[in-house]
Amino acid sequence: MSSIIPDNVLLGPLWDPYEAIMEGKGTAYFDLQTVALLRETLENAWACLRPEQRATMSRTLLAERILRSAAQGERGPERLLDAALDALSVGAV
Repeated sequence: MSSIIPDNVLLGPLWDPYEAIMEGKGTAYFDLQTVALLRETLENAWACLRPEQRATMSRTLLAERILRSAAQGERGPERLLDAALDALSVGAV
């Protein structure tokens, strides 16, 4: 689970795996199925990046974008991926 939790996300007081608190954004709760989807989306987003993009992009930034979109209610894998890759010209993979 920790691979998808960026530094600016605080975990619940008992490290509840269903709860993530985005600093200044309120609390977002994710069930296990959603957490699995978010992890898979992060891995897919990272795989879409070319080596030179990976050198300048962090997984944390991708995770923040995915979490932000999911906290707003998005659950579509393609839309979450689009949110992660927003403002990047990934090109063909």
